[in-house]
Amino acid sequence: MHSNSVFPLAMAAIALLCSPHVSTAATVFGGGSRTTDCSVTFEVPGANKPAPPKAPKLVDCVDGDVTCDGDGERNGACIFPLQVCINSSGLEGCSPDSVEEITIDHAVDDGSDSRFDPDFQALQLRVNLLGLPSTSESCTNSSSITVRLRGPDSNSVMKKNKKTLSSESEVVITAGDTVDNDKIKFTCRPEGDGVYLPVDLYEGTFDRIRQQIFTQSCALSGCHDSESHAGDLILLAGAAYGNLVGVTPSNAAAESDGLLRVTPGDPDMSLLFHKLGDDLNPAYGSEMPAEGADLDPALIEIIRLWIIGDGDLGPAPETGWVEGTDQ
Repeated sequence: MHSNSVFPLAMAAIALLCSPHVSTAATVFGGGSRTTDCSVTFEVPGANKPAPPKAPKLVDCVDGDVTCDGDGERNGACIFPLQVCINSSGLEGCSPDSVEEITIDHAVDDGSDSRFDPDFQALQLRVNLLGLPSTSESCTNSSSITVRLRGPDSNSVMKKNKKTLSSESEVVITAGDTVDNDKIKFTCRPEGDGVYLPVDLYEGTFDRIRQQIFTQSCALSGCHDSESHAGDLILLAGAAYGNLVGVTPSNAAAESDGLLRVTPGDPDMSLLFHKLGDDLNPAYGSEMPAEGADLDPALIEIIRLWIIGDGDLGPAPETGWVEGTDQ
């Protein structure tokens, strides 16, 4: 067993690790030479490939499986809790003198890395709190890696998805300085027949728009993420709604014509709606999404209905299901 982190676990992390939805953590060494593989290890509940008695290196999970999915819910994503541990004991032939530095790949949001991942950024921040270089045996606070299923397709079917965590660690051993490279693959698979309805995947209409459209096509490195914020617009969770509804656009022509980014109740006066369609005035800038295929017309219709809203929720609501958008 690894010792507890020298830093107290946040209450949310404690709740996650103590939840009946999370199985006992398995130690994942992540690869590399056996003489350095204990320098940096990972405590990953649900790690299951290869099967015991071999030491696991991968996590292969079905959405909602309580042994590996941290939230234990069939909701289109697997949440994998983990901790990074240093100077771990118990691996024969491995006794590092010091861990100098740990670098998590794709953890820097500088606008140049198309594979930047906020999960990796959060994990790097926890690693930084270990106080490296260090000769002590300790672990980070709990973090999590979220792998969302791909889809849904036109038949509402979701497909498996995966995410690979890679790190490089500078290590001091008796023979000299070296590097410990580690890698863990997290795979999430759909449950049952793979058919998921919108109400299975999202909390409401705007959450559907944010996850199905913005997250997959817009809130990407170099576009509307926290670092690049193209057009002074951020479409990440927690920022998207406030950056859109009732906000004056940065495009001077659209502002002059009286458009808002989203004008509640009026798609024709909402720049977002025009940006996603095929009737964009060239003076309003380029179409969205900037890269990849055009948005499915059915999803554009979801945005139109959301902007209009309904009698119960009003126009462009932040929460709740607007009539006609939950199918």
